Amino acid sequence: MNLKNPLSWLSLGFGSGLSPIAPGTMGSLLALIIYYFFFEGLLDSWLNYLFFFFFILISFLIGLYIYPRTVEEENDPGSFVWDEFVGMWVACLPLSFIGTSLFWLSITFFLFRLFDIWKPFGIKFFDKKHGAFYVMIDDVLAGFYSGILVIFLSLFFL
Repeated sequence: MNLKNPLSWLSLGFGSGLSPIAPGTMGSLLALIIYYFFFEGLLDSWLNYLFFFFFILISFLIGLYIYPRTVEEENDPGSFVWDEFVGMWVACLPLSFIGTSLFWLSITFFLFRLFDIWKPFGIKFFDKKHGAFYVMIDDVLAGFYSGILVIFLSLFFL
C-alpha cells in the first residue's frame, strides 16, 4: 500500500492494519475504541441513533471507494481493515439499547471476531468472492449476526 496516499490510512484503519500480529483484530479493537469514545454517549435519542446508522452506511460506501484505490491486485489483504471497522460498528448498534459496560463491549468484540473468522451462515459465500462489495459485506454480515446474538444474550443477562 502506498502510505503517501491519504486513502491508504483509512484502508489501514489509521495504521491498525499494519500490525504484524492479527491486523483484523487490531482494526476491530480500534473501531470499538472509536465507537466507545465518539458514539457511546451520543446514542441517547433516535436522531443520534439514526446519525450513527448513516455514519455506518457512509463508512460502508467509503470502503467500496477506497478498496480498489488502495489494495492493488491482492484480494482482501490482511492490512485492509476498513471492513472490520464497519463490521464492528454494525455489531455495536444494539449496545446503545442494552448498555455499553465493559462486559457488553467485550462480548460484542468477541462475537464479531468469532463470526468474522469463522464465517458461518452464508458469510463464507461472500468471503470467497472478489471485489470491494464482497470484502465489505462479509464483515457487515459478521457484525449483523454479532448484534443479533448480543440482543439475544441481553435478554438472559439483563
